[in-house]
Amino acid sequence: MTKSKNIVLWLVWIIVVPSSIIYLSLNYPINFSSNWVDLLSFALIISGVAFFPFKVGNTTIFFINSVSFAAFLYFGLLVEIIITQISLISFFTIMKLQKHEYYRIATNSTMLLITSVGAATVYYMLGGINGSEALNVDQIIPIIGYMVSSIVINQIVISVFQSYILNRRFKVFDLTFFVDGFLTLVTFPFGLILYTMFVELDTLGIYFVGFPIILLSAVLSIYNRTQMINEYLHKTSEIGHELTKSLNVKSVLDTFLEEVKSIVPATHIYIFDISNANQSMSLIRYYNHTGSQFKNEIKLFKGEGFSGRVYESNTSMMLHNKSKIDQLRGHEFEDAVQSVIGVPILRNNLVVGVLTVGSTRPRAFEKHHLMLLEILANFLSVAIENARHYEAERRKSQHDQLTGLYNYRYLIEYIDAYAADLEAKGLNESLSLIIMDLDSFKKINDTYGHEAGNEVLVELARRLERLIGDKGIIARYGGEEFTVILKDYEHERVLEIAENIRKCIADEPFLVYKPIDGQMEVTEINVTASIGVSTYPDHCDTPDEILRVADRAMYVGAKQRGKNRVSSII
Repeated sequence: MTKSKNIVLWLVWIIVVPSSIIYLSLNYPINFSSNWVDLLSFALIISGVAFFPFKVGNTTIFFINSVSFAAFLYFGLLVEIIITQISLISFFTIMKLQKHEYYRIATNSTMLLITSVGAATVYYMLGGINGSEALNVDQIIPIIGYMVSSIVINQIVISVFQSYILNRRFKVFDLTFFVDGFLTLVTFPFGLILYTMFVELDTLGIYFVGFPIILLSAVLSIYNRTQMINEYLHKTSEIGHELTKSLNVKSVLDTFLEEVKSIVPATHIYIFDISNANQSMSLIRYYNHTGSQFKNEIKLFKGEGFSGRVYESNTSMMLHNKSKIDQLRGHEFEDAVQSVIGVPILRNNLVVGVLTVGSTRPRAFEKHHLMLLEILANFLSVAIENARHYEAERRKSQHDQLTGLYNYRYLIEYIDAYAADLEAKGLNESLSLIIMDLDSFKKINDTYGHEAGNEVLVELARRLERLIGDKGIIARYGGEEFTVILKDYEHERVLEIAENIRKCIADEPFLVYKPIDGQMEVTEINVTASIGVSTYPDHCDTPDEILRVADRAMYVGAKQRGKNRVSSII
C-alpha cells in the first residue's frame, strides 16, 4: 500500500474514533465508578473472544458481536465502542503485524466504530432502549434491526476499505458476506443470553455465559486451523505429485521453489546442496520477495550459520528471535530476516541438503509450517533422486559411452521427430546432415592397437565439439563413423562446414599415448576422413531419407573417388 493511502487511513481514524468517543462521553456519560467491575468483566470476556479469530477466504473473523451486543443493550453505545476497541488489543496481539501492516489497526478500529454507530442509530430509530428493560416484547423489532444493520453495515464498510486499500472492485454480496452474516446471526442469541444472565445474576452472569462463548470461539478457531492444516497437507501431497512429473533436476528445483512460496509465508528461501566429502554447503537455489535469483557467493561449512547448524544436528530447527539469528557465526540471512525454519534433506539417512526459509515478520512461522516443510523436503529428496536416475538412464540410452556424443539411437529419433514436427506444422524447413567415415581406420587398430584407435575417436569427438559448438548436433553413427546435423543452413554453407571438418581431421595429427618400460610414448597418427553431405529438401523428398542419401554420397562421391574429400554427389 502507498504511503499516501496509509496517511489517509490514519487521518480518518484520528478524525472518526477519538472524536466519536469524546462526543459520546460528553453527551451520553456513563457512571464508570459504580459499574467498573461489570465493565471490566465485559472487557475481559470480549478480549478473550477476540483472542480466537479464524479466516474465511482472506477475511479474518472474530466473534465479539455477542459480547458487544449484550453490553450495548444494557449500557449503551459508548460502552460498546470502548470494549470493542479494547478487544482489538487482544486481537492484534496474536496477529503479529509487521510495520507496513500497522494501518490495519486504524482500519479495524474505524470499521468497528462505524458499524457500532450505524447499528445503534438503526436501533434507536426503531424505538430501542438501553438498560434492564431492553429485552421486552416491544423491543423485538429494534433488536432485529440492530442485528441486520450490524451485518450489512459491517460488510459495506469492509468492502469500501478493501476497494480503497487493495484497489478491488466494490462488492458487498460475496461469499464472505454470507458466511460472516450467518455466523454473526448464530452468535447474536449468545448476546441475548449474556444480557439476560447479566440482568438476573449481575457480574456472575457475565462469566457464566462469557466463558462458554470464549470456549466456542476457541473450538471454532481450532477447527478452522485444523481445516487449514488439512488443506495444506492436501496441497503438499499435490506438490509431491507435481515434483514426480519433473524429469530433470533443474525442473525439480524450480518447481519446488515455486510451490514452497505458495504454501509457507516466506520472504526468503534457500536450498543448499551438501558435499559430505569436505562438509561444505553450496547454495543452489535462492528466492527473496523481490524475485528468484542465485546467490552463488554463499557457501557454508558444517556448523556454520543457521543452515550449517541444521546440517550438523541433522534435525529441523526454528528460530523466532532476531537476536539469536544475528548471533550465528557467518549466518546467511539478510538483516531484515526475523524468523527462520531449517529442515535437513535426507537420502538414505544421510543429510544431502538443507532447506531454509526465512521471513521478515517476527514469529511468522508455526509448528505446522515446520511439519509441512519436513514433508516437502522428503518429496524433494525423492524427486531429485528420481530425476537424476532418469537423466542418467536417458543419457546412457542416448549417448555413446566412449565419446560422450549422441549415439545412433538419438540420431534416428531426432530425425524422426523433426520429420513429424514438420508434418504437424506444415512447414518446409531445411535440414542438413554431414556423415564422415575415417579412412583406413582398421589399419590404425591393427598397427597401434584398439586402445589407440579409441583415443583417436575420442579426440575426433572433441575436435568436432570445438568446431561445431552449438551450431548443430554431433552423433557417433557407429564404429568410426560420425554425423553432424545442421538446421536452416544453405547447402553451400554446409559444404563449407564439412570441408572445415575434413581439414581439422587431416591437417593436425592425432596423438596416441602408449606406456613402454614405465614411460609414456607419444605417437603421431595422420588420419583422414571421407565425408558425405545431404540437405533436405534439396536432395531428398522427406527428412527420413537424408541419412541414406548422405551415406551414399560419402561412399560413392568421396570413398570411391580417392578418400579424404567432401562430396554431395550421389
